[in-house]
Amino acid sequence: MEQDKFMKILYCITRSTWGGAQENIWELIKNQVKLKNQAILVVGDNGDLAQKVRKNLPDVKVIILPCLQRSIDPRKDITSILKLRKIIKNENPNIVHLHSSKAGVIGRIASRNLKCKVIFTVHGWSFTDGIESTKKKAVYRFIERRMEPLTDRYICVSKFDYNIGIRDKVIKNPKKAYVVYNGVALKKRKKTKVVSNSPVKFVMTARFSKQKDQISLIKAFKATSCFNWKLTFVGDGPTIKKAKNLVSTYNLKDKINFVGFQDDVDSFLVKNNIFVLSTHYEGLPISIIEAMSYSLPIIASNVGGDSELVKDKENGFLVNDPKDFTRAIEYFCRYPEKANEMGNKSFRLFLRKFTLDSFLSNTQRVYEDVIKE
Repeated sequence: MEQDKFMKILYCITRSTWGGAQENIWELIKNQVKLKNQAILVVGDNGDLAQKVRKNLPDVKVIILPCLQRSIDPRKDITSILKLRKIIKNENPNIVHLHSSKAGVIGRIASRNLKCKVIFTVHGWSFTDGIESTKKKAVYRFIERRMEPLTDRYICVSKFDYNIGIRDKVIKNPKKAYVVYNGVALKKRKKTKVVSNSPVKFVMTARFSKQKDQISLIKAFKATSCFNWKLTFVGDGPTIKKAKNLVSTYNLKDKINFVGFQDDVDSFLVKNNIFVLSTHYEGLPISIIEAMSYSLPIIASNVGGDSELVKDKENGFLVNDPKDFTRAIEYFCRYPEKANEMGNKSFRLFLRKFTLDSFLSNTQRVYEDVIKE
């Protein structure tokens, strides 16, 4: 879309380790460069995102702020606020676009009473449904309510997040909030179709962490071990050792494969038939959107914005517990031809709502809208 004037946008996120929010920022920065706008990245560490921007977009300034960390540390947090405020004053951006809960709080305080407009993208609230600690949720909810006057616009990656923000009185003015779905580029490669008498190939791409739940998924596959299937886990993280030990205990090493972190996730989506995502809470998983772009049917936990991506029994299955996962796995093993049929529906839904062009143009409209105020 055409814009009325030059923009300078400062993007800030806590961690640079690659994930959905980092991919979101990467695409936004690339788009600003394409539009001949100026983009600046402020991030807490010199990880994947920072390195990728430096390598591929040399004109984009990358500022590492080591004191900006996910954990709560009053001393470091105050230092982060002061340093980020100094950066914002020096750079004088039109917009400060914040991602992740911690950077969202630090960035909004740092921007207070400055000329810039402040946008906070909600990649799942820190007090969202599915997080176990009631006390922590109450604290995070209180903090977010205090941040509302410092926020010019909210971008929610799902209707689910938008509704929680309204329900919990974090978003007090609905006109300040937009739902902008994540999006990925249209793929040129085609996925592998399910072939009769061959193993049905499942894949999950996700970090091994408390949020994700690969353990329950392994238990669900154990219950279907008599069927002809293969499962590939793409990703790494703190809970991977526990998952590998469970696979060994169940004697499933010949059926379940761990490939670790991979730069080229697409190559694994192409080679597999069905995408699975077992998780306790979500915003709107880019991993599912990527799978949909390859015409894969989806089996996903019925949490967060997953129901906006998966239409139950149309392009896959929404599941509520390990037994539901087991039933969905058995279904595709018994009726492998349904994987191709449901996968085509995934692709059509992707084209309607979740392309990269749609994500970029809708975000740019938010920028244009907030600057006009």
